[in-house]
Amino acid sequence: MSVSPSPVPTDIETFAFWERPRDERQAGFRWLRDNDPVSWHPPAESLLLPPELNKVGFWAVTRHADVVEASRSKNFQSGKGVFMEDMPIEVIKGALSFLVEDPPRHTELRGIVQSAFSPARVKKIEGWIRQHAHDVVAGIAPDGKADMVPQLAKVLPGLIFAHYVGVTDDEMRDKTVHAADMLGSWNDPEYTKTMAPIEVFGHAAQTLAGVAMELAALRRQEPGDDVVTWLTQTTFEGEEMSDMDIASFFVMLSGASNDTTGHAIAHSLIELQRHPDQQAWLLEDFEGRIDNAVEELLRWRAPILHFRRTALADYELNGAEIKAGDKVVLWYDSANFDEAVFDDPFTLDLSRKPNKHLAFGGGGLHFCLGNALGRQLLKCALREVYTQLPDFQLEEPQEGFSNLFNSMRHLPARWTPAA
Repeated sequence: MSVSPSPVPTDIETFAFWERPRDERQAGFRWLRDNDPVSWHPPAESLLLPPELNKVGFWAVTRHADVVEASRSKNFQSGKGVFMEDMPIEVIKGALSFLVEDPPRHTELRGIVQSAFSPARVKKIEGWIRQHAHDVVAGIAPDGKADMVPQLAKVLPGLIFAHYVGVTDDEMRDKTVHAADMLGSWNDPEYTKTMAPIEVFGHAAQTLAGVAMELAALRRQEPGDDVVTWLTQTTFEGEEMSDMDIASFFVMLSGASNDTTGHAIAHSLIELQRHPDQQAWLLEDFEGRIDNAVEELLRWRAPILHFRRTALADYELNGAEIKAGDKVVLWYDSANFDEAVFDDPFTLDLSRKPNKHLAFGGGGLHFCLGNALGRQLLKCALREVYTQLPDFQLEEPQEGFSNLFNSMRHLPARWTPAA
């Protein structure tokens, strides 16, 4: 199929594309959806791999329907990686557990923790989550100012994650949260000024694995009601999970639970301030409207921009002839603005219904396990900010540089402390 040159940048494989303003990036994805929805791109620019090892291009899937089809097809698998860049398979399996596994191992490993993150369990501890959110915001309220990323967006998910996995020590929790942030930030200058990108990723994974092994040894002696205890007690194919299996599980859950939810909290605060009419609408009836609002905020700023799959066999997707072994990158951040699915998608509308956003993936085997917990954390964080911090105002945000996350590094805010 012949495609005319784009009048806007569509070089999504380059760092230059991700350094452009967001409206320019959205224009690029919009052009791709309209003109070349399953498009071929050169190898993604990478700090992880030298050019001689980074020679494989990828298909970019940008329409909602195509992302859903590929997500639910058994032909597109995760076992060779979920990032645009290739990484040694032993590295990604050591850090991402069942996220980079295919059935039957994926089914077995995911099943071990699925009940821990079920909507029913999250509902059961809703009051506990609300209390933690209240206490975190109450702790900063008297100051009248804060950086909402480290003082709310990171610490609240960290507290909840610690509960789930059995981290009871404050120092261990803080180390875990910091390492989880590093795990997805190998392109971020805040970390790469002292370490090479692959060292950032490796150091983070090694730190988290060390915490996991320490916890596993403790939980074998002192079992609790937490994920690490379950991992020490379960079997896979008749054998107990090894320390390396447990460490891989822990590393993956650390990044997935901490990083993504924190970014969602930070971006939601920003977008509500940027859209005062929508903020006012929400605050008129917070409890009656927050569930719907959360879905739109997640559509508008999905924490994960994309995940990659690899084709198991030849497959035709929306006219594109994908070959076995090809990389296929599913762009959630594009699909969430697909005009074939969403009316007026470039308008933030907290009352939007229905809202078939893909912030948690396009369905299928790898649909986000923690979606119910993420929604609950976001809802509780927003409730406490707007309840406890009168005349809350954000100052200039500092976004992180990433082509994987909608990330946020700093988010200063001010308000009038209670007398």
